Amino acid sequence: MNPSLRQDIVTRLISDFEAIERGPYLQRVRCPECGKREAYINADAPWMLKCGRENNCGAQLHVKALFPDLFRSWSERYSPKAGEQPASATPVADGYLRDGRGFELSRIQGWYTQESYWKPEIGGTATVRFALPGGTYWERLLDNPERFGKQKANFVGRYKGQWWCPPALTLSDLVAAGEVWIVEGIFDAIALYHHGIAAVSAMSCGNYPDAALKAMADAAHHAGTSRPALVWALDNNRAGHNATLKHVKRARAAGWECHASQIPHGGHDWNDAHQRGELTETDRETYRYHGDLLLAPTAMAKALLMYKRREQREFWFEFKRQVWWWKLDMDAFDRALRADGADGHDQEQLDPAMRDAALEQAGSVKRICTCYPTALYYQANAVTDESWYYYRVEFPDGRPPIKNTFSGGQLASASEYKKRLLGVAPGAVWTGTSQQLDQLLQDQIGNIKTVETIDFIGYSKDHGAYVFGDLAVAGGRVVPINSEDFFELGPRRQLKTLSQSVALHINPDRKAFSTDWIPQLLGAFGPRGVVALGYWMGSLLAEQIRAEMGSFPFLEIVGEAGAGKSTLIEFLWKLCGRRDYEGFDPSKATMPARSRNFAQVSNLPVVLIESDREQEGGAKQKQFDWDELKTAFNGRSIRARGVKNSGNDTYEPPFRGSIVISQNAPVQAGEAIQTRICHLHFSREGQNKDTKAMAEALEKAELEHVSQFALEVAQREAALLALITQRARRYANQLGDDPDIKVLRIAKCHGQLMALVECLGPEGLGLFDEQTITVAMGHIQQMARERQQSINADHPLVAEFWEAVDYIEGLRDEPMLNHYGKGSDLIAINLKDFERTCAEYKLRTPEMRELKRYLKSSKTRKFVDSNRTVNSRVRLHGGSVKCWVFQQ
Repeated sequence: MNPSLRQDIVTRLISDFEAIERGPYLQRVRCPECGKREAYINADAPWMLKCGRENNCGAQLHVKALFPDLFRSWSERYSPKAGEQPASATPVADGYLRDGRGFELSRIQGWYTQESYWKPEIGGTATVRFALPGGTYWERLLDNPERFGKQKANFVGRYKGQWWCPPALTLSDLVAAGEVWIVEGIFDAIALYHHGIAAVSAMSCGNYPDAALKAMADAAHHAGTSRPALVWALDNNRAGHNATLKHVKRARAAGWECHASQIPHGGHDWNDAHQRGELTETDRETYRYHGDLLLAPTAMAKALLMYKRREQREFWFEFKRQVWWWKLDMDAFDRALRADGADGHDQEQLDPAMRDAALEQAGSVKRICTCYPTALYYQANAVTDESWYYYRVEFPDGRPPIKNTFSGGQLASASEYKKRLLGVAPGAVWTGTSQQLDQLLQDQIGNIKTVETIDFIGYSKDHGAYVFGDLAVAGGRVVPINSEDFFELGPRRQLKTLSQSVALHINPDRKAFSTDWIPQLLGAFGPRGVVALGYWMGSLLAEQIRAEMGSFPFLEIVGEAGAGKSTLIEFLWKLCGRRDYEGFDPSKATMPARSRNFAQVSNLPVVLIESDREQEGGAKQKQFDWDELKTAFNGRSIRARGVKNSGNDTYEPPFRGSIVISQNAPVQAGEAIQTRICHLHFSREGQNKDTKAMAEALEKAELEHVSQFALEVAQREAALLALITQRARRYANQLGDDPDIKVLRIAKCHGQLMALVECLGPEGLGLFDEQTITVAMGHIQQMARERQQSINADHPLVAEFWEAVDYIEGLRDEPMLNHYGKGSDLIAINLKDFERTCAEYKLRTPEMRELKRYLKSSKTRKFVDSNRTVNSRVRLHGGSVKCWVFQQ
């Protein structure tokens, strides 16, 4: 074992799983499966981690599954250092085959060469190459193969009809072996060769090696011996099963004796079994048994095989994607044996043929389900106290499987199970009894795995991972969703989202990413477009930024109709994989709908649109209360709701995203909200044919060519976050020193926005040049100054109130509204008098409920008191009046 690899593995076991070195073993290792500190591993050759809880866990994990990052770049670890003499001509290939595949190099010396492979725009990698018949070859990519997408190997030439045979074995050796195992991969064949099995590689499950079989048949004929038996040992998946049945049928028609061998519970291949020490005689007998089950021609034949191994009188089994039930009538079995003159009490002494005949007469098989439902895992929503079993339903006619959930109640009885099955799987009928269902469930869900769930889309802080529809990003690594609809983020880190409301479609193909939109965005919207993009990029890191800095600002995109606000926002959504969406109108939504919109995303924007509508005549409709958003600034809950139980529990989901407000008029709210908002104003000024063409190009941008932006940000999370936290504080301090900016929250929010924009430049994502970034940051500084000026001014409702007061008071020499009269330093106004007088002079009156909220923040006339009793000097006979009092 490579010393540096061993040291890295031991170090990770100690740091990640709390291992303790004791003699020849690392002990008290925290088991990745059960979480108990009872696992152990050999210290000198730390390959297999085993849990000591044999009855309760018994997990066995190869270190490649625990630390895949240590087994990605083989050239980096095994290439000779400068000036160092290589131990062989194939040092990297040697290291890969020995430490990555567990092979003894002395047994495979000369079978392979070390080569290289290059792909434009991706780069190169070392390869280990094996020659194939006819001058073709196959090579495995060694260095960070995930760079090449799904391509893990490279074929050159045609191999149809051929196989790869270990060079140490000749055709005569294969004939003399008595049986030849046919596997898919070259490494599988080498693994079996290490255990004395004559094995060849068909290179893929779909390749029937007819030419190679003919050559072996000719060799047997020339040697005057019978042909060896064929053992088809393809992968244990649907493609492998179908290919095995197809090839066995063809080979038997050609005169070959055929068997099969299968590793149960798909996921491991023969090389995995070799590395896990699972190719003993007992193991191989088990694999042959499962191969026989695959080749069973009828349901009865399969049931008999299973009965002979299990000796159960009743059990369920799967045959051709349907569920069957076996039952043995012991009385009928005894009668059949006595009819043949045998005693059924001592079955071990029975003639096997006689016993099989009696079993076939006494046993019965009955189909109890017209499909094959399999419980994959358990998932729960801790908040709502709901849980489900996630099922895959397969069909005998070859239709694609269907996956859906079954609740506990739907599994509790045969009738409920039948109804749910009919509802999710067309044509699937359960005809079994409740007792048969109970047995099926005991076998399928007795030790079922649990997958953790989230009820939103985006970033999960607890898991340190982004969930984007069919893709996840964890630790900078893109993880595709697996065949069971969850993400394997690592040992004991299985995750899926229950949310179906937000559909993100992100293309992981980096080669398809187009940067044509960058000059189009700049040309259509100028520095404002760059600022909006910077905020959108920061939204993908909102949770992490709040954790570091305590808050994340809101963005307000406002301006006159036709300024391009919707075009910009819809394009920015495309960068995150969301098509044909702008936002939602909070004024139209109910309170529960609003709270769900705020809670269903994380590290993504929540866009509030068109909440400033007016009725005919200019009267304002009831507006959304912007104060609801105060707590979202710090990531706290916007709304709490009761949990449906008999206790006092409430559910207050934290706000995990960012807030974008898009409307024609600026937000009218108090200072607390205004200081949280970065105001970005758009207008039609400067629009021309060129800007129109660029905006239309953004509208036509294809999701498949721009959605990689979100992946890029998620994968570079750590580097971008470090840059943001460092620069945001610096820029906040700079803005705080500006004499025109008095409120520190304004400086902090706009300082964060400047840092986000800088991440688009050469030091970050490299989308814009330094000059463009400098202009955009200068625009943000001006935004901060304008925000301070708007804070210094009265709220628009208050300003409208004082305009009306000044107008009315100027109509006469004597005061009409100020109950303190002339010469006083205070102003006392009764709001009912104000309303009546405005009506008399046909002045528009601000909505009183809204006005009262903001009058206390009056700045031009400082607020003193509300509801103060004043002796009126305006009314004819004086008297006491309740007034709002302000300084002159």
